[in-house]
Amino acid sequence: MNDTKSMIKNALILFAITLVAGVLLGLVYQVTKDPIAYQEKLAQDKANQSVFASASTFEDVAVDASGAAAALSAYPGVTIESVKKAVDGTGSGLGYVIQVKSKGYGDFIEYTVGITNESSINGISIIKISETPGLGMNAEKVISPQFVNKAATAFSVVKNGQLSDANTQIEAISGATITSRAVTNGVNAAVTYFNNVLKGGQ
Repeated sequence: MNDTKSMIKNALILFAITLVAGVLLGLVYQVTKDPIAYQEKLAQDKANQSVFASASTFEDVAVDASGAAAALSAYPGVTIESVKKAVDGTGSGLGYVIQVKSKGYGDFIEYTVGITNESSINGISIIKISETPGLGMNAEKVISPQFVNKAATAFSVVKNGQLSDANTQIEAISGATITSRAVTNGVNAAVTYFNNVLKGGQ
């Protein structure tokens, strides 16, 4: 009888602890949800401005589902998260910022790709990355600059100093070929989407 009472008592104590923990977690989520969303928006805004410094505003553009599917068919592990039109102070469109997410070595890499109306890549700006420190984490420093002012075309990754065409080839980070290919595939998907859907204005 005492064993039964003890089991019931322990079960009630465990239930109370679980209930309190659940309520506290819910409260923490509610308190931190808005600040986290705000920080994410700041990171996205900064990435947008980074690839289109001359833009005054960025207007949301609906992602064309069929166009995205066609662009992504050759690049598994890549998704198009959003598209924005870069607009200058006079209201003229300068080009587009395409935000992509690509599966890297450790986790998904999220970044923006800026492409001008003249089909030139302004650059890319990484928003989130969790690759290997000292290797894949060098993507912002090693890979991103290689896309600046390149024609919006398909790119391939080469390694070990085998670069023969700087216009269409990206030299991989030493020891981080998977990360290099992940970023390049995302850029290729963005370029394909731009050429198929956005080029000439939308």
